[in-house]
Amino acid sequence: MELSVDKHNKVAVVTIVGSVDSADSSALLDFLNQLIDAGDICLVIDITGMDFIVSMGLGVFVRTHTRLRAAGGFFHLAGPQPFILQIIETTGLDRLLAIYDSVDLALV
Repeated sequence: MELSVDKHNKVAVVTIVGSVDSADSSALLDFLNQLIDAGDICLVIDITGMDFIVSMGLGVFVRTHTRLRAAGGFFHLAGPQPFILQIIETTGLDRLLAIYDSVDLALV
């Protein structure tokens, strides 16, 4: 898993490339928490390049969404590949998380 972040006005766009396995889930949570602790409460997660995610990784998305919502911010997913979207829909998280076709749409 590779992580990077770019700022677009007051929104931090986090890009995830590769697979998010159990070990990566902890690193992802730490990375996102560091951003939030630094004051970034509006996050767009670009998952266009993510090819796999375990349930722990989905849990990181839910925990981060919950924390940001409580802080008055938002957590948007952008660009899921069909297989990743199927995982999200199968778990019912599409009813909780905002999912957009692209980063540009998630930024609006």
